[in-house]
Amino acid sequence: MRKLLKLLKYVFIFTVIIVFILVGGFIYYTSRLDYRIPKIVSVEVYDRNGEKFFTLNNATKQNYVPLEEIDQDIIDAFISIEDKKFYSHKGIDILRIGGALLANITNRDIIQGGSTITQQYARNLFLSSSQSIRRKTEEIMIAINLEAKYSKEEILEGYLNTIYFDHGIYGIEDACLFYFNKHAKDVTLAEAATLAAIPKGPVYYSPINNPENNQKRRFLILDEMYEDGKITELQNYEAKQEVLQFYGKLDRIEDENAPYYQDLVMKELEKLKIFDRYDNVKVYTGLDLNFNKIALATIEEHFPEGSDLEIALYAIDPKTGHVLGCIGGKDYNASTFNRATMALRQPGSAIKPFLYYAALEHGFSPATTFKSTKTNFYVNGQVYSPTNFNDIYPDRDVSMAYAIAVSDNIYAIKTHLFLGTEVMVKTLKDFGFTTPINDNVSLALGTSEVYLSELVQGYARFASLGKKVKPVYITKIVDEKGKVVYEAKNDFEQEYSPDSCFILSETMTNVFDNRLAINIATTGAPIANKLTRKYAGKSGTTNTDNWMIGYNADIVLGVWTGYDKKKFIENSEVKFIKHIWADIMENYLKGKGECWYEVPENVISIKVNPTTGLIAKKNEYRKDLYFKADNLPWYIYN
Repeated sequence: MRKLLKLLKYVFIFTVIIVFILVGGFIYYTSRLDYRIPKIVSVEVYDRNGEKFFTLNNATKQNYVPLEEIDQDIIDAFISIEDKKFYSHKGIDILRIGGALLANITNRDIIQGGSTITQQYARNLFLSSSQSIRRKTEEIMIAINLEAKYSKEEILEGYLNTIYFDHGIYGIEDACLFYFNKHAKDVTLAEAATLAAIPKGPVYYSPINNPENNQKRRFLILDEMYEDGKITELQNYEAKQEVLQFYGKLDRIEDENAPYYQDLVMKELEKLKIFDRYDNVKVYTGLDLNFNKIALATIEEHFPEGSDLEIALYAIDPKTGHVLGCIGGKDYNASTFNRATMALRQPGSAIKPFLYYAALEHGFSPATTFKSTKTNFYVNGQVYSPTNFNDIYPDRDVSMAYAIAVSDNIYAIKTHLFLGTEVMVKTLKDFGFTTPINDNVSLALGTSEVYLSELVQGYARFASLGKKVKPVYITKIVDEKGKVVYEAKNDFEQEYSPDSCFILSETMTNVFDNRLAINIATTGAPIANKLTRKYAGKSGTTNTDNWMIGYNADIVLGVWTGYDKKKFIENSEVKFIKHIWADIMENYLKGKGECWYEVPENVISIKVNPTTGLIAKKNEYRKDLYFKADNLPWYIYN
């Protein structure tokens, strides 16, 4: 028996030595690690008029709040339920880990984590949420390493600003704003306990989606706070009686603050590596919040109630390239997918201006005629039979001005084949389209998919009379000392013919002049009476997509509607898009002067019948069409 006791004694001593060696080695190795709390990079983002519309912290769209601006009840609630020994341990709680380990062994599954606040913060910063021994070991090592370098206050502040609170909300300040429309310094005791209840299982304990679950855990937290001496019995009772009212939204990601535009700004900041290079900056953008407000109100007025139809909108100032607005869908909270910049859709007839620009560059004029009648085209041994809208044809020679005004498909295909299909392919690439372009006969009718943003960029190059305009989201960045560290260039090169761009723009105003109609209305006729100034415009309609793009010298606006799953659009769902476009343009430009162009020196206007392109006969409609001085109609010389 003595020998056995002696043997057990040596085994015990040996085990203790081994444990000390392992623990010592673990602590030494952990101390050699170099994990650091990320520096807080604060970015304030402003619209073109100097109005702040969102704040970034550490490359995330969330508010960061210092510990002194967090209500003490929030701090006490989290410590009472998550880590009672937070202020006394060095990153890990051995007894808590042991209890969790025993529970996991008993249940043959990982059901408890035993994590301290420091461990949870380490996981939030550096690790995944997977449950594994390796991940748990890394979590412990990082927690000890952080505790050796940072104060409890720094760790607690970082932790509270990185917690996930369901509904896409991170950080205590945004959680307070989302659930209660209050800042973190202003919540009540009951609200603090409500928030502290969520992180254990954000979906399960959301007070909006699962109020009963949250209430049960909230009451537990209040009892824990009472047991810990953080609140009195009366405060505990009163907090449990409080009737909570939930706000349920975060204003900075609501449509009024242009959330789709915010995402675009974030991508630009990442490209510029702003988060790596600076601590605090102010970012100025091309966004016009007034334009955004007008656009949202107009969409709400005209959009079909209860429809699954989606909408996207994109606007550029053609003089500077500044993107005035971008709306990527009807509800950002339902879908963050930006249909203006990320959705590939068929543009239909909205692509035709690029065909007609190419035609003007190859000797056409607004008076150039083709016969528009039902036609079978034989291309590469195949029959192609396009139709006009509602299968209506003038059955006579018509001008380019007429073809643009009513969106005549026969004229477009004849122009396309006359030039050679490769000409339009090259033109689209020259105008900045990056999507695959199919070199075929139907390209002229918009069968190759495009992004709305690139389509509007192309139109902006017409609107700038040939400048190589590119979208500008960030106009200027200023550091904390007031020094300009980035400024966008807007001295775009003259890339395209200003004469052809002007003539095309003038010709596209005929879309809104129904006096060019023969047996079908011009495409802009339904909104012509709304327009108080001059615009170039073009619509596009396919089975699944509906477009309206138009501009003057101050703004280019493109609007798209359709279903995400490319379901066919009903006729009743087509008409309202033009009214959205017209009302936005008119309201945005209200009070501004005429925003049109001076006639270039090499361009001449001639009054003709715009439908036939010929000298107007008696009682025929006469209107100025514009021609290059070296490409006048044949009858001028007779």
